[in-house]
Amino acid sequence: MQLPRLLFLDAYDSFSNNIICLLHDTLGAQVTVIKIDDARFNSDAAFETLLRDFDAVVAGPGPGDPKNPDDVGLIGKLWSLPPSSLLPVLGICLGFQSLALAYGGRVERLRVPRHGFVTPITHQGRSLFRNLGSVEACQYHSLQAILDLCAGIKYDANLWTPGLSCASLEPLAWDLSELDVNGPILMAVKHTAKPFYGVQYHPESICSNVDAGRIVENWWSEASAWLLNRSVTAKSKARVVDLAAHLEGSTLSIDVTAATQPSVLPTGGEDIRCGPRREVVERKMPMHVQWRCINTTAPVDVANMAEALKGVCPEPVILESGTRAGKPVSPDTGRFSIIGCISAGLPELKYYTGNREVKSTLSGSLSSYTGTIQDVWSEMEGFMRVNCATDGSSLVPFWGGLVGFLSYEAGLETINVLPPHQTHPDAWFRFVERSVVVDHCEDKVYVQSIRQGDEPWLEQVERLVDDISGSCLPLGTALAQEGGIDTPKIEGPSCKEYCDMVQACQSHIRAGDSYELCLTDQTILQWPDHVSPTAWPLYCRLRALNPAPFAAFLRFCGGEGDLKKEGDDVVILSSSPERFLSWSRSGQCQFRPIKGTVKKGDNMTRDKAESILSSKKERAENLMIVDLIRHDLTGVVGSGNVRVEKLMTVEEYETVFQLVSVIEGQLPADGKRSGIDVLAASLPPGSMTGAPKKRSCELLRDIEGKKARGIYSGVLGYLDVGGGGDFSVVIRTAFRWADEGVWRVGAGGAITALSTPLGEWDEMVTKRDSSLKAILRPEPSPGLVLA
Repeated sequence: MQLPRLLFLDAYDSFSNNIICLLHDTLGAQVTVIKIDDARFNSDAAFETLLRDFDAVVAGPGPGDPKNPDDVGLIGKLWSLPPSSLLPVLGICLGFQSLALAYGGRVERLRVPRHGFVTPITHQGRSLFRNLGSVEACQYHSLQAILDLCAGIKYDANLWTPGLSCASLEPLAWDLSELDVNGPILMAVKHTAKPFYGVQYHPESICSNVDAGRIVENWWSEASAWLLNRSVTAKSKARVVDLAAHLEGSTLSIDVTAATQPSVLPTGGEDIRCGPRREVVERKMPMHVQWRCINTTAPVDVANMAEALKGVCPEPVILESGTRAGKPVSPDTGRFSIIGCISAGLPELKYYTGNREVKSTLSGSLSSYTGTIQDVWSEMEGFMRVNCATDGSSLVPFWGGLVGFLSYEAGLETINVLPPHQTHPDAWFRFVERSVVVDHCEDKVYVQSIRQGDEPWLEQVERLVDDISGSCLPLGTALAQEGGIDTPKIEGPSCKEYCDMVQACQSHIRAGDSYELCLTDQTILQWPDHVSPTAWPLYCRLRALNPAPFAAFLRFCGGEGDLKKEGDDVVILSSSPERFLSWSRSGQCQFRPIKGTVKKGDNMTRDKAESILSSKKERAENLMIVDLIRHDLTGVVGSGNVRVEKLMTVEEYETVFQLVSVIEGQLPADGKRSGIDVLAASLPPGSMTGAPKKRSCELLRDIEGKKARGIYSGVLGYLDVGGGGDFSVVIRTAFRWADEGVWRVGAGGAITALSTPLGEWDEMVTKRDSSLKAILRPEPSPGLVLA
């Protein structure tokens, strides 16, 4: 039989692309995706016409309750199709629960939700589980389907036969691993007369074993047999229906078999998250990178270097890899530090989600218009294609380019979640032509410029580097003493307020609305104007006390010329340990999500931290984000091009131990997709949202009181003229807008069903204090009482 043509009904889950890849990789399937609320197919006639072009349907997972018609949408239509429109269906998680509900089952809350849990699945080797051995599967559900089999909580023959209230559903598999907690949990069913099948667990998860995923093969084998037994004449007649004419030429989706994006396309056929591509004129000749490499006699301190460059680089932006005893704290991610020189009159871009205003000089002249975040991607993509270079040192990741940030609210817009209103820029990038890059592993300094005829500047900076290369005394040691000045007024959440928010999150999780919610809040510090500390000494103190692989000092003034807006001046002091996304000039993409944190202390050894971080709760937090990132990345680089290089390993930082995973993917060689596409498809950072991302962000917006997170939990980094890019997650960070005059420090943590409110409060305080201690003297204690 021909390779299957499958329709995937997407219920806004954050793992859908992983399922689509499983279908493609296992069956060679051509998969078309539509959302469950696609208004084009609301009528029975339109939906049945749609189905005529497919061999089978997969009803995907998603947040919500199958008893709510809005949560299942078109999935609910599958179970009452007339015989002439009947197709084989595989329901996964929400799709499985909807199937059970449609044929007499009940759907109720579990006593303890199962999100990111991997358990053995008990089966009898029949139907979906034919010829399968041990099945270890990952579950993401708060609700369970119940068939009223009256089997009690013990293994019994009744578990495998239809019950009186749902005689048409045959149980195929159970989770019997924790009978004293939730009792037997139904894991799979088949309809006794119709070609309907369902599994509760997620076969596509990185932690589900091979046999857990092989149910897809068995499903298609049984579906194929049913299709062959169907009237060939009726099937052939249905094929001639012109679906395109019925839909008036609208585009449904794309085919993942060509390593393209397995996600919904709107009517115009444009990528819903990356937007239309503008036509740009390619540069006839690449930019020329002028550079010098200087071997130093001792490790170079970046703060020293920035101070020495003040005469030739008055407004530096610093993307620093923190060091300890002259060596990077994380050689894998923190080998290079970048000092970029911001010069007046160079191109920049600003975007405000509050009024959808785009202000840009990337084209060479001012462009100010009402747009969207898609216009930001288009502007940056076009600018970087025109301003490209090929002849810098291949060892250096940054030759020059755009440096800046994207707020959390900019990320919300990418997933069609209405952001809380704010007046400050949500995206701000400035062009850097001159830079100094320090290689902390090789003790080398690279002086670079992409400004034409800039040899005199290179020579001047080279002399300055030579003058200070013998000095390794970090300025952070001295300048840090100027850090905290008096005691500021501090406003932030009380323990009770934060615990109440944790409980609100858990209420939604128990209801099935989310698997994990990454809750945050902000602490505000305010001094009287005459004693407010200056930013540079605070950064020097932060980097000395908490060196991190993605530290940053950015001071952007309100913009140049017509881009200037009073109050937009911003200072960012960051000591982030977390890479969000990087991509190399050859298209190798990498995410490094952090989920799971243990504070260092006198009694906390690495072995003890590893034991804590190997708990079910901590691993579940990390696993959910790994599966979410696999989905986001696959949506751009395509099926078969994503791999998990490290899964939940413990990394040590200055003040904490953390659980880290590494997910990588390769962009297609045809150049049709870029790192900017991956960036656009992956915001906001999954480690700051939870899963499923869209529903989780909507819930968090309300739980957090519709307060904008702003720069905190957004991303910060660069786009390199050589074609690469690197962005960190903005955590362990303080920032200040000029028109507010206060410092903001955000912190939070992932809330799951196993969280305890006080435990989450302690984790939030631990993370917050790693930033506050750079500003407050004496350092804050974990029990700091806030107003």
